[in-house]
Amino acid sequence: MIKPWIQSARLRTLPLAIAGILLGSAISKLHGHANWQISTLALITAILLQILSNFANDYGDFKKGTDSLAGRTDRMLTTGSISETAMKNALFILSGIVFLFGLYMIYLSFQFKLINQNNIYFFIGLGILSIISAITYTIGKKAYAYLGLGDIFVFVFFGLAPVLGISKLLGCELNLNFGLAAIGMGMLSMAVLNTNNYRDIESDKLSNKITIAVRLGRKWTLFYHRILLILGFSTIFFSMLNYLNEVFKLSESNTSLEMFMVFGIFSPAAILLSSHFTDLRRLEPGDREKINPQLKKLSLTILLLIMIYSSFVWYLLNIIGLPK
Repeated sequence: MIKPWIQSARLRTLPLAIAGILLGSAISKLHGHANWQISTLALITAILLQILSNFANDYGDFKKGTDSLAGRTDRMLTTGSISETAMKNALFILSGIVFLFGLYMIYLSFQFKLINQNNIYFFIGLGILSIISAITYTIGKKAYAYLGLGDIFVFVFFGLAPVLGISKLLGCELNLNFGLAAIGMGMLSMAVLNTNNYRDIESDKLSNKITIAVRLGRKWTLFYHRILLILGFSTIFFSMLNYLNEVFKLSESNTSLEMFMVFGIFSPAAILLSSHFTDLRRLEPGDREKINPQLKKLSLTILLLIMIYSSFVWYLLNIIGLPK
């Protein structure tokens, strides 16, 4: 009985939920703010929110007949492995659990005097909005994924919200470094969604799901994908480079050398992102068997990039000995 639920949770998407919180926590640590309890609660909340979104997508696409038109065998409501009633109950229960975890996280941040009372109301509102957005992505008559607005949702709730949100909860004063990291995370998350939408161009057309990929077509979707990958990687890379420039106050000539050295550290992720794009470009929309592994590859590559970032933060603070 548990296997269908695990499949519906789509574990391959979870690295993306982890990466945003990890990036926000790492850059916060770089600026002298850390709290393992709040970061752990944020990770759990983000993962549960991702699972909630995946369950809701399963339900919403099932009700609209999208999965049936696509002939999907990996969606549990369409195959009958999970009943409609059971999924609705799961959405209700999981929404409550996500809210409680998020509420406790906000409470701890306030108790540690990292946020003030006004921030509490903002974060509670953001949490409620996150839950509603996760559910209404495909559920409802005006589900925004069917209106081509999914990319905006992903940019905000997988980029800006986790990176900037955890940073504020840890007591940081936001600056350009946080902004660049959040924008980069958002764009790379959009690239994951775009890979999914590229795969489903033809079936989405039939079900009137007007994604960005449907609007652009194969050629321009791939161009859009390349831009997302380049800008996503670059802004995260430059968030680190900008911090190093601020700390060491290097001259213009030294900045070029520094950029080259730091890029070398981040290069494994850059190579894998390039490899992903090369592979995707060779595939035709609708080739689910070959494109699905690209979703997993891209998600794990993004997580690798953030792990490199986090490891470099640890190196700077513990080996180089920069002030925390």
